[in-house]
Amino acid sequence: MVVYSVLQGIILKKKWIILTSLAIAIYLVENSPLVTVLGSYKFNYVIKPILWSGLIILVWMFPQVRSQTKLKYRENINMWAFNFAVMFILISIVAGLFDGLGKSPYNHSVSGLFFNIIFVVPKLVALEVIRNYIVNTILKEEKLYIFIIIASIITIVSFQLSRILSLEGLDSKVQFVGQYFAPEFCHNLLATYLVFIGGLIPSIIYMGILQGFHWMSPILPDLKWITSALIGILVPMFFLITIQSIHLTQSKKLKRREKTQESPISWMTTSVLSIMIVWFSLGVFPIYPSAVATGSMEPIIYPGDVILVKQNIIVNELQEGDVIQFQRGNILITHRIIDIEEDRGALVGFVTKGDNNSSVDVEIVKPEYVRGKIVKVVPKVGWPTLLFRSRKNVNLDEIVF
Repeated sequence: MVVYSVLQGIILKKKWIILTSLAIAIYLVENSPLVTVLGSYKFNYVIKPILWSGLIILVWMFPQVRSQTKLKYRENINMWAFNFAVMFILISIVAGLFDGLGKSPYNHSVSGLFFNIIFVVPKLVALEVIRNYIVNTILKEEKLYIFIIIASIITIVSFQLSRILSLEGLDSKVQFVGQYFAPEFCHNLLATYLVFIGGLIPSIIYMGILQGFHWMSPILPDLKWITSALIGILVPMFFLITIQSIHLTQSKKLKRREKTQESPISWMTTSVLSIMIVWFSLGVFPIYPSAVATGSMEPIIYPGDVILVKQNIIVNELQEGDVIQFQRGNILITHRIIDIEEDRGALVGFVTKGDNNSSVDVEIVKPEYVRGKIVKVVPKVGWPTLLFRSRKNVNLDEIVF
């Protein structure tokens, strides 16, 4: 009997590896030239649903796996999964009242809704079935790194490979991660925990309602990417902390973790501050920081100081004496405007000079190269950035003059 149990465990472990491999294989086929050869319509609405449906049938033929929660508590978890999905949609709609609401880009005729279902449901159900099987096959207790790995894989599979590979430049990558990838990962992390404690049904309820709203609603929130990132990251994480607390209370494990568990308010505050700091550093807000490497603007700006630059300014309103940051090739320069050149009343450019330099800059700064106006200098806090760049053998001139 013991030998049989061991063999059964080995077989189960091999099966989840097979399922993962098949899911990745289907994903690669979805993103291969085969789609063009067969025709995108035929592939998306016939072949692709068949492939994912076949994977669902395959999992159903395997021995059933059970979640970690007693049967009497699962109905409660299902209810919370439903509540979380509805609350997320309502929060997004409320945010849309401020940022804007827009017409859905999808076809909402009867035939359009039918094809939307064919396009979305087989893959959605297949991924949730696989998620449930893998999680409840290999996990008997909470392991965050396993949750993260599974959520990451499913998140990647949710996006077209060409969309990821086509990203160019830091701005587009940051926006993609903030607006799409990170929120999708957070939803998947929550769904992974839901299958761990409640099995397949709660994750299908949660992800299904979210996808249903996205594909079926004629009106969708048209959120700024910063708003989308903030809601998409923090709200699912708050839901995750909430359902974990509920689960631990029901399973009477909460007292064991009370001393080490952070409160949701503390965690949310830390998360919000961390995200804000990262966004501020990346220039998401109207004012962004920049570390200064040289002394061309002494005595008002010294090497190692951080300048706060106000971007999206009206260039025509700049005046002589303003200190601006502008781009020249691959470097950023911070100098003072000493003259403004115009031609028949039209702005041509700015003559600039470093306060500590003996002569004016050779080239006139054209309006399109102005990054912003310096509004504040914070002494010495930029030294860690300069030291980090110097250790990586990056020319300090590439930071800012």
